[in-house]
Amino acid sequence: SFVWAGPDGDSSVLTHLSVAGYNGKVTLDESMAAVRNYQQADVHDEVLAPSGYGDGGGGPSEEQVERSLRLQRSFTGETPSCQWGTVDSFFQRLSLAEENLPIYRGELFLEYHRAVHTTQSDFKYNLRNCERALQTREALRVISGNFVPLDVAENWERYLFALFHDATPGSSIHTVYQELNMELKLLAERQYDSAVKEWPQQPHVDSSNMFTIVNPLAWARWAAIELPGGILDGYHSSQNSHCIDEDLLGPTQHINGKSYALVKLKGLSAMPVGQLTNMAKRPKNSTADMKATPSNLSNGIVDACFDKYGQLSSMTVHGEPLLFAKDEAAAFTLHDDNPEAYDAWDMDHHIVWMKENATKEPVKLNVIACGHIVSMLRSDPIRIGSNGSTMEIEYQLYSKQDSLLVSCYVDWKESHKTLRYQIPTEYRGDVARFGAPFNFVDRSQIPQTHKEEGQWEVPASRWASILNGSMTDGLSIITQSKYGFRAKQGTLSFTMLRSSTFPDPKADQGKHVIKFAIARHRNTYQHQINDGDDDLFVPTAAKADELFTSPLLLSKTGSVFKPVAKPPILFTTLGSAVPSWAMPSKNEGHQGCGFCIRLHEVSGASTHVSFSIPTPNDKTVLVESVNFNGKCLAKINQAKFDREDREPSFSLAIAAYKIVTIRVLFI
Repeated sequence: SFVWAGPDGDSSVLTHLSVAGYNGKVTLDESMAAVRNYQQADVHDEVLAPSGYGDGGGGPSEEQVERSLRLQRSFTGETPSCQWGTVDSFFQRLSLAEENLPIYRGELFLEYHRAVHTTQSDFKYNLRNCERALQTREALRVISGNFVPLDVAENWERYLFALFHDATPGSSIHTVYQELNMELKLLAERQYDSAVKEWPQQPHVDSSNMFTIVNPLAWARWAAIELPGGILDGYHSSQNSHCIDEDLLGPTQHINGKSYALVKLKGLSAMPVGQLTNMAKRPKNSTADMKATPSNLSNGIVDACFDKYGQLSSMTVHGEPLLFAKDEAAAFTLHDDNPEAYDAWDMDHHIVWMKENATKEPVKLNVIACGHIVSMLRSDPIRIGSNGSTMEIEYQLYSKQDSLLVSCYVDWKESHKTLRYQIPTEYRGDVARFGAPFNFVDRSQIPQTHKEEGQWEVPASRWASILNGSMTDGLSIITQSKYGFRAKQGTLSFTMLRSSTFPDPKADQGKHVIKFAIARHRNTYQHQINDGDDDLFVPTAAKADELFTSPLLLSKTGSVFKPVAKPPILFTTLGSAVPSWAMPSKNEGHQGCGFCIRLHEVSGASTHVSFSIPTPNDKTVLVESVNFNGKCLAKINQAKFDREDREPSFSLAIAAYKIVTIRVLFI
């Protein structure tokens, strides 16, 4: 038993590592061994022994229950006594000894089961897509002023059920994924459909060219949107891209029969567009900034070069080169993957060295698009592996973006092979940084002791960065729904696909679309969040959401979606705090209702945020910080109040590594 201390220096978790395992058989030998191995027996004289058939949920057998009754009393005072109880009651008794327990600060890392970060790729994609859909629907409720929280049983419960062991690790049988993949797809679709239906609408005779663009993220951004069919009818251009009104409109571009526009959106905003007259002003960079050749993509911010094998060989951001390793380009690699045990669960360390380049022949990249909004290169199908697998590589560079997007279209037919992507660099700092759902973890990239060597493949929540010694510069890989990363001795890589055969002989076979991005690592927002800045650059942790969370475009024949005059919260400064989640909220202790914004600090340094709250004339606003259970921790005082606009302003200091939830209530 011990107390785990969080990196923020404030949070802690009372912890008990069961020395009896989690499938206890309730035997005397087992109980004796647990007591002997319990290192805190001098301050707390009991251990937790989960018993029964845990895998599969069978629970204790009749025989085990009978043995437990016989072990209730100690034999001659030399054997432990056993009794049934609950985890809650155990921790209540353990808490009485908390002050005498050792304190551990740092990561608790299980050096086991590396393959669970990757196995069953489609399921992990659907799980993340469903989570994004639920958060998007909650954000749209906040933006539209509908502060009723989602019904947990109808919406979140099935998603949460899918997180169970063995589904999320990828170690269930084939039938589980047939059922859960379909359920998660339908649940995500229902969230988007419901979000649209819930938005306030009003009848309109001619709504064919009228729509509303909603940004579910809490910070300003540039975004490319697909325009509704027919929206550009009556406008003609002989060029691949054009701008209808240079003073009012963002540029548009046609790709494969579809029309796209570039728009600038405020955080948590709903921008009405009628006849394309309210779109963002044309950005400063012109068509001349967007360039594409078979060996180069450039947008005036990023310049990326590719070698004869179609691999990224160099990249500059804002004129500063990313430090790629000399004479070594990025590469897709294939690895033999035959784990010693637990096929779906494990990858063995030696696969790191048992590799070959997936692309062995020169690869021609074809220019697919080059216009105001995006320039794209795409390869012909590339044969990889020995069973007829193929891969097409597509590179995309969008206007106003500081990252290179990569899409891989893989038809996977291999058995006991792993496909990975690696970028050798000159970033040789002591640690690399790995994303977590609301924070990050720094891990050594120098293989020194067994501890560091044991972290040869590690989990990360969709992004990782390899850094220089001062941790001021580095290269990031941001993925759509991949979670297994490696950063050692200057090389950053992640696992794209595996092909285990047990317990699911069909695991990951078939077609996949794998998306990720390459960028310079950033710790902070590089702009004032909602002002007139043309350049909007965000921390790597925020980019993991921004790149793969599209704005919603609301349109319906015969109806107009009512606009929202102002976002519910306007961040003017964020520093290194990412507002990653907006959700409706009610407080039983007050008559009012409102919303919560969850922020997490992402650089390991103290920062502060400032924001204003547009307040209805008949309401007062209460702003407070709350814990995960909704309990008020502190009231956030107003910094100033604009009586004319009724926009009280607030400022909040956030300590390093801290997770803070702001609750806004209108009373």
